[in-house]
Amino acid sequence: MKLSYVSWVVRYIRARWFFLLDMPEGNSFEDKGATGLKGHVVVKRGTGNTVTIGSGTRFDGSIEIQGTRNTVVIGDNCHFRGKIVVKDHGQTVVFGDHSTSNSVYILCQEGASVRIGRWCMLSRDIEIRTTDAHSVIDRQTGKRLNTPASITIGDHVWVGVGAVINKGSSIAADSIVGAMAFVNGVFDEEGVVIVGVPARIAKRGVTWNRSRKKVFSEAEMNAWRD
Repeated sequence: MKLSYVSWVVRYIRARWFFLLDMPEGNSFEDKGATGLKGHVVVKRGTGNTVTIGSGTRFDGSIEIQGTRNTVVIGDNCHFRGKIVVKDHGQTVVFGDHSTSNSVYILCQEGASVRIGRWCMLSRDIEIRTTDAHSVIDRQTGKRLNTPASITIGDHVWVGVGAVINKGSSIAADSIVGAMAFVNGVFDEEGVVIVGVPARIAKRGVTWNRSRKKVFSEAEMNAWRD
């Protein structure tokens, strides 16, 4: 279902879930076949914004946009729980195919974007933010020190409970972010465990799997790459 023009609040029941859509004229929403929609998608201000929710996806949360020409994509076969806030213009938030989140807050602001890969698993109480939302200023020069920056999370990344992924961070594929970690930099090595405040690499040469077994085959460890 594609809605390219919605000038009023649309409420409908789907899979016994209540979903509110409020996107003024000039914005568009596309449901590519979600299995469940709950919560709301709202454009509070602006035009040229697009929101897409993929096939087979369960969405239980909120998307709020203030600005123009922003894009939010929740991929296919996802289970998304959380809140996405987009403030500014020309930004992109992508939550990749087959990824899940228990509860995540994504703040995309000041011209930066957030890209989360395929087959990711995000636990609860996670924050991902492209900005501190306020300024840290050098008294001598008057310049702002904490400038915004985009965030990239690669494919098959597991983010533990309570982690914070800060502006400018990048996490390579097939990695694990430990509980309560504060990620504030670039980690371009795959297959690592990242822990601590600030985060650092604690272990290399690892992967992860949603199931619990004593031993995994090579095919099982690499199934997400297909």
